[in-house]
Amino acid sequence: MADYVPVLRTAELGPGEMREVAAHGEMLVLVNVGQTYYALSARCRNDGVNLAREGRLQGDLLVCPHDGWSYELATGRRVAPSPGPGLERYAIRVEENEIRIGPPFRERRAGAA
Repeated sequence: MADYVPVLRTAELGPGEMREVAAHGEMLVLVNVGQTYYALSARCRNDGVNLAREGRLQGDLLVCPHDGWSYELATGRRVAPSPGPGLERYAIRVEENEIRIGPPFRERRAGAA
């Protein structure tokens, strides 16, 4: 089983906040929406903007302020301006008020067992 890396205490990331964190050799954006935590790749797929520093939360979307590309927090999928390749998302666990980030989720390919 892959390791889950501790990155923050839950008290350090309030609802509606996001923070740049490092885990598994990658820079990620960690988001708290209503006490549900999401971890995604920090760079916009279009222009490379650091979304942890410059992105905006709009409901359940993470939006790049430079090009308007929007990503679903729950899936990482790009939903605007049109559907397309999204951000890699990572597993999350909260244990003893500590947020831990696990390995990235991998899309299941058709026909995979």
